[in-house]
Amino acid sequence: MLSPYTKTVSLYELFPESTDKLMQPFKDVIEPDIQSGIYLDFEIDDRKHKNKINPILRLARPEDAREIIEIYKELYDGTYPYKEMEDETEVRKMIEDPSIQWIVYQDPSFNIAGCITFVLDFKNKRGYIRGFLLRKEYQGYIDITKAMIGSMIGMCHKYKDKIYTWYVENRTAHAKSQYSMWVCGIAPIGFYPNKDIFFGKVESDLMQIFYDERALRKYRRKDIPNFLPAVERCFTFSNKRYNLGSYEIKVPEISLDDNKISKIRNHLSVKFSTDKFGYITIAFSIENSDSYFKFLYTPTVQNFEKTVYKIANLEELYVFVQEFIKYRKKLKVRYCEVFISAYEPTHQKIFHDAGLVPCGYIPSWRFDYKTDFFEDCILFNYYEGEISENIQIIQEAEELLKILNLTPSNTEKQNNVQKSKFRVINRLGSNSLPKIMKSCLSFCIIGFLFLLVSSIFVAQISVDFKYEIWNHAVSKLGSRIFTPFPSIFDSSCILAGLTSLPFYVFLKNKFKNIKSINLHSRINHELLRCGVVSGVIGGLGYFFVGIFSLDRSGPDSILHNLFAGCTFGGFVFSIFFFSLYIIFFNNKVPKMCGIFGLFSPIIIFILYCILLLPILEWILLLTILVFLVPLTFWTFLK
Repeated sequence: MLSPYTKTVSLYELFPESTDKLMQPFKDVIEPDIQSGIYLDFEIDDRKHKNKINPILRLARPEDAREIIEIYKELYDGTYPYKEMEDETEVRKMIEDPSIQWIVYQDPSFNIAGCITFVLDFKNKRGYIRGFLLRKEYQGYIDITKAMIGSMIGMCHKYKDKIYTWYVENRTAHAKSQYSMWVCGIAPIGFYPNKDIFFGKVESDLMQIFYDERALRKYRRKDIPNFLPAVERCFTFSNKRYNLGSYEIKVPEISLDDNKISKIRNHLSVKFSTDKFGYITIAFSIENSDSYFKFLYTPTVQNFEKTVYKIANLEELYVFVQEFIKYRKKLKVRYCEVFISAYEPTHQKIFHDAGLVPCGYIPSWRFDYKTDFFEDCILFNYYEGEISENIQIIQEAEELLKILNLTPSNTEKQNNVQKSKFRVINRLGSNSLPKIMKSCLSFCIIGFLFLLVSSIFVAQISVDFKYEIWNHAVSKLGSRIFTPFPSIFDSSCILAGLTSLPFYVFLKNKFKNIKSINLHSRINHELLRCGVVSGVIGGLGYFFVGIFSLDRSGPDSILHNLFAGCTFGGFVFSIFFFSLYIIFFNNKVPKMCGIFGLFSPIIIFILYCILLLPILEWILLLTILVFLVPLTFWTFLK
């Protein structure tokens, strides 16, 4: 049991939309100054894994270098492909470098349990997160989610006005790191198929990103992005999360001058520069020109990355890209990537025609000091081989892979990728509702409406029975006195009651998974919880109204009346709570729906309780259906 003095933060206050919102739940919980060290003396409520040891965070010191490289060697059995991280002298230099911030995690006895590195690119105002590691003996013992939260709070606080974007290339062999970063708001945005090699096996990486709100709203380039049709799917994914606005699709006609191309090729030079760790920088240039095309070749993982270029015309870019492809084949490179401006469709087309495909739309990626604005870029890459069958991703990345046609149900890729099996990790511990079940539940709602209308119709046309909507209550459709087939109405009640139970659970999850909502208030969590509890009571009541109809209502109809009261009361209060949530915390459902649900059912419910008029009971049922049925289809089908 927690001490009454232990500070707690709800899990639902996390998953922030921007760096400043990451700080809000921790204002009175954590001292954010990483220079003085950070103590994480708090608990995260509403999650399964609790009671782990809180790490102590501090900046690494040069004397920590040896212990840090031992962590790399231990975890990767000496096979880590980026050898500078296993060189004590180099790690010491990095710790002393002001553009690299190294944080170590300590146990309560101040032993180093793990570390993380932040590489700061001040020119582009972005930070690269790498090396999020924990010694084997501390895994499952130290709380890595809190470690990541503390690290991001420390870095975001220290570099608030210098770094506006934080990103990571996360391994897909394990999903724990992805989840720990997603808790901090570092969200999936791009994919690197077969980019790396660890333990001798080819692996894919997931790109996750986190923004200062100013990078997306204040300093993002005002021009409308222009891109190829193939990019639209990636833009749609990013736009859903960041509300990027308008865009234009263009398929440019490119006409190249063959004479210019020949002259450029005749004056093209290639330079190789190799450092002591085996990294090779390959640079193309043109005599008597400022144009260039540079990229990093890493032989240990057989990839090209960190591609940058400057050109005077499209002919130069065409020649550079052709050389790029030529060296990819010559050096047997499996993977290559380039970030291309989202405002240059001609550049995109040249790379796309060369075989690179878009795998992510990255808003505000590159900073232009001339205009003082960030510009959007598109991640284009090429890869070979099959994607690992053991890939693991968090649920928030599943949609991205679907968009990129990398799900088991759609595996056709031009790079000979075959069937891939993905383990999807849901941050709240439940699996996605299968599509077939969504369809079945939608048909159940249609079936309920059909049965309800049929029961009214049958009662109305039966000459031996005198059922009238304005004179008789809804429940009388379940009595042989008023209809020849009361089982029709009973069946509709049972079907609706059973369908409503999963509906409320998945509606709550859908609301929580929408990034446009405000996740930083305990109030919205409580509204969702109260809405679900009330709805479940209403659903169970409706189910038992069908079981204990007027023909089986018990002494003095006590059972039937009890469950009828639970039905109307549960649904009305559920609609009330969800309507409050829609009005104040959600922008995916129209506000008018929330306003209707907030007033109409509860007013009619109160009038019915006072006047007990059958027609009011029918109007109450109609208002409940008008609110819930469209919401049901939105939950299951959209």
